[in-house]
Amino acid sequence: MSMIGDIEWLTPSGAPAPLRGKGSVEDTVSHLDAVRSAVYGKALGLGREAAAALGQHHRTGAAHIEVGRHPNAGSSTPDWYVYLKDNDPGGAVFGVYKNQVDRSAMSIEFGWTQTHVFGNKLKKPIPHKGLHILRGVMRRAASRYRGAP
Repeated sequence: MSMIGDIEWLTPSGAPAPLRGKGSVEDTVSHLDAVRSAVYGKALGLGREAAAALGQHHRTGAAHIEVGRHPNAGSSTPDWYVYLKDNDPGGAVFGVYKNQVDRSAMSIEFGWTQTHVFGNKLKKPIPHKGLHILRGVMRRAASRYRGAP
């Protein structure tokens, strides 16, 4: 009787396939049309859930959820990403931050510290917690799988 762990993956020439990289089981399976469709569908579902979570908050500004590929990814990659984007740079220090365009989105997700109010410096900075939209969606998705912590 053969167990699933005893199955050997071979290349067309009959040689054992690599464990990782091109020609491996994970490479072959990840590029199957059904798998690519499932990954894209999962990303769309997580994007809808994230958009619903973001929509529950009244001060989101120009923030929105996008599902897309990494800007540097090739067309053959099976990966899809869920982004929290914000086209409003926020603040009067335009050009200081490398990631200026999504700075407001980062503040929404991770939080921020208020140091001034009405142009006056506060004696003690006030921390504001982030909404953790993406973190919450990913944690809920991971908890749905058997064996998740």
